[in-house]
Amino acid sequence: MLTRSQVLEYVSEWMPEWQRNRKRVDALDVWYRGEQATPKGGKNPTVEYKALRRIALSPHLRLVVNVVAQGLVVDGYRATEAESNSAPWEVWQANQFDARQVRLHRGALAHGVSYAVCMPGDPLPVMRGVSARRMIAVYGDPAADEWPMFALQVDRSGQDYLVRLYDEEGEHFVSLNGTAGKPAFIETRAHDTGRCPVVRYTVDLDDDGRTQGEVAPYVPLAERIDQTSFDRLVVQRHASWAVRTIAGMVEPETDEEKRATKRLLEVGDLLVSESSDTRFGTLPPTPLDGYIAAKQADIRELAAVSQTPPVDLLGEIANLSAEALEAAKDASEQKRNEFKLSLGESHEQLLRLAGAQMGDAAAASDYAAQVVWRDVGFSSLSREADALGKLAQMLGVPVQMLWERIPGWTQQDVNRAKALADDADTMASLVGVLSGQSVAADVSDG
Repeated sequence: MLTRSQVLEYVSEWMPEWQRNRKRVDALDVWYRGEQATPKGGKNPTVEYKALRRIALSPHLRLVVNVVAQGLVVDGYRATEAESNSAPWEVWQANQFDARQVRLHRGALAHGVSYAVCMPGDPLPVMRGVSARRMIAVYGDPAADEWPMFALQVDRSGQDYLVRLYDEEGEHFVSLNGTAGKPAFIETRAHDTGRCPVVRYTVDLDDDGRTQGEVAPYVPLAERIDQTSFDRLVVQRHASWAVRTIAGMVEPETDEEKRATKRLLEVGDLLVSESSDTRFGTLPPTPLDGYIAAKQADIRELAAVSQTPPVDLLGEIANLSAEALEAAKDASEQKRNEFKLSLGESHEQLLRLAGAQMGDAAAASDYAAQVVWRDVGFSSLSREADALGKLAQMLGVPVQMLWERIPGWTQQDVNRAKALADDADTMASLVGVLSGQSVAADVSDG
């Protein structure tokens, strides 16, 4: 167990690292939330220009994250060859992780990493997600180690900070008045888990322990899209209509003449001049087509490099068949399947930790157990039903195994179907037995 002085030393040493990490994550978070800096334009911008800058912002990177995150839903946790969920799934349900998992996934996608903490509780362990804005975890080998050596969670209240230092034996509480203030020890709560109870979630961790997520690589491209939108708005506001010109007309002298000359033209009005030298003309409007095409090209490039379906970013869905729409989403599905490998391992690590804290040695050491991902992909129900029917009839695949592949079905739907099927089989057996008894009785009476 760390002593008080060791806890304070760790906090003092690693708070600057937390601040650097918070600054990096905040820079990504503004893009994820659509609150990024406004585009550049004009040395001395007017109020109108500032308003155009503000409305030029588009949350495209949030959409890049959402398209992937909405297909990442864990629906169960089972040991090998088991039909029902393992014991730690009760902890998952009790901690409302059907909903909390969404925040974990979005954090990992947007910030590159997110965390979950699992602490012993009564009657069940307590699991919570923690944003990378509030936590850093320190590993001996950030690419290979399963568990961190320790982790710092920092929560702010006004000018004061509450710091939790997690290690393999306890949760240590420290207070700070400002990030540069002197740390003050509060207390230590032992958890006796035998490891730091923090699990890291990433989607693209490399062998150097680096991760970017789904926002950082595309910030320059998103800046380009916002700048093109702003440029188009400026032209649309100030140069998108024809300007009437008059040459050879004498400048009005009195205010009354100026007011009469500068009246707005209405439908049916004619411009006339007493001078034969007067010439009326127009300056053509600046076309917006180039700006619109440039923005669409940038969005298509964002779709290509981020493997996001163009139909989701551009909204162009007219006249697309189900097969064409599914093909358009194929690259995104491949990326999502890759992310499931990493996120799934983290969920399984968290549930094994919960099993250990429950005192379930078998669940804590069950490295073969896997989370079950819900099938939320787009597909035609009739086409999927036809394919599943062929699998059952032509290949002899048990029908109950195929229920999990029905589009839109959750694990609860599958379990309910199995229960109803079992009830139907039991009722059929009972009817068969009663029918047999009735025939035997008739023979005996005869």
